[in-house]
Amino acid sequence: MTEPYKSKCYCTNLRRSANKISDFYSSALKNVGLTVAQYYLLINLSRLGSANITHWSEFVGLDRSTMVRNIKPLQTHGLIVETDGHGKTFSLSDEGANILEKAIPIWQKAQEDMEKFLGKDDTEAILRIGAKLQELEKCSVN
Repeated sequence: MTEPYKSKCYCTNLRRSANKISDFYSSALKNVGLTVAQYYLLINLSRLGSANITHWSEFVGLDRSTMVRNIKPLQTHGLIVETDGHGKTFSLSDEGANILEKAIPIWQKAQEDMEKFLGKDDTEAILRIGAKLQELEKCSVN
C-alpha cells in the first residue's frame, strides 16, 4: 500500500479522496455492470419516475452537457428509455429497474463497509462537511 498523499490543499485532498471513494463503490457495483456514477443517475431517475434531461440534471446536480454524456452509456446498455414528455424524457427500462434492484443491496453493503472503515464520527463528518460544501457558492472570493 502506498503512503497517503499529503497536501494542505483542500481541493486536492477532496479530489483524491473522492476518486478513492468512487473507485471503492464502483468496485463493489462492478458485478452488476455499473459504476457508482451510473448507479447515482439510475437511483435518482427511479426516484423521479421520469424526467427530461434538464430536470434530471438539476436533481442530481450536474450541468446539462455532462448529463448528456453520462446518459449515453445508460441508453446504449438499455437501462433507460425515452418516454413521452416535455423534451427528451427518460425513465428506467425494465432492464434498468432489474439492475437497480440488484445494485441497491450492494450499495447498502458498501455504505456499511465504508462506515466500518471510517467509523461513525468520520462518516457523519463527511455528510456534514459535504452538505456545507454544496453551498460553497455563498462563499465570497476576493
